[in-house]
Amino acid sequence: MSLETKAPDASDTLDAPGAPSSPPRPSRWQALRAAPATAVIFAICIGVFIAAERTGSSRSTATLLQFGAVERQLVWEGQYWRLATSMFLHIGLMHLFWNAWFGFTICATAERQLGPWRFLALYLGSGIVGSAVSVMGHDAVSAGASGALFGIIGFRLMALRSQFGSWRAFSQHPAIRRELIWIAAWFVIGIFAHFDNYAHGGGLLFGGLFTWALSAGRDPRQRRRRMAVALGVGLLLVVGSLRPLPLIHGSAALPRRDGSQV
Repeated sequence: MSLETKAPDASDTLDAPGAPSSPPRPSRWQALRAAPATAVIFAICIGVFIAAERTGSSRSTATLLQFGAVERQLVWEGQYWRLATSMFLHIGLMHLFWNAWFGFTICATAERQLGPWRFLALYLGSGIVGSAVSVMGHDAVSAGASGALFGIIGFRLMALRSQFGSWRAFSQHPAIRRELIWIAAWFVIGIFAHFDNYAHGGGLLFGGLFTWALSAGRDPRQRRRRMAVALGVGLLLVVGSLRPLPLIHGSAALPRRDGSQV
C-alpha cells in the first residue's frame, strides 16, 4: 500500500494474493496500548453516555439535545458545534455497545496504520461530514459514532484497493465481495430500522476521499491536489449544511422528528 504511513501488516488487512498467513491478532489490552486515540474516543463516548443517563435518558429527545445531538434547525440557528459533538453521543445502551464493539477493532487497526494524528483527522472529519450530510438529508434528532465509523470503513476499502493494485483484483477477492455486500445490506437495513443512512454515506465518502489523498505516492504536488479535493468536498458539504438549501429544503421550516441513530 502506498499510504505514507506505517505499512499495514497481515494482521491489519485482508491478505492479498500470495501474502503470508496472518499471525495471531493482538489482545484487547495490547490493542488498547497501541491505539491511544481510539481508546480516548471510546472513553469519551462512554463518559458522555453515563452523564446523559444520570441527567435524564439517552433516549429522550430533550436529553439528546442537551448533550449535543445534531438537529438541522438548531444547526441552522448557529449551533454548528453539534456537527462534532453528536458523534460522541449515543441513543440507548445497545446503540453504544454495538458501535463500541464493532468500532474499536476497526479504529485501532486504522490508528496503527495511520498514526494517531492522521487517524484523528480521518475519524473526526468523517464524523463531521456525516453529520453535515444528515442535516441536509433529513429532519431528525440524530446522534452516534457510525458516521465516523463508516469513514474508517471507507479508509479500509480504499487502502485494500491500493494493496491489491487494481479494481479488478480488489473486486474479485471473495472477502472483499462479502464486505461490500455487508455494507450494502446495512444501508438497506437502515431504511427500515431508521438508521441515519445520510450520516453513514457522508462518512463513507469522506473516509474514501481522505484515503485516496493519502495514497497519492511520493509526488508532493499530487498529494496536495488530492488532499485539496478531499478537504474541499468535505468543506463544501459542511458549509452546505449550515443553512437551508432552497432547491432541497424550500422556504418552509420542517417539523422536528424523533431521534435517529447513527
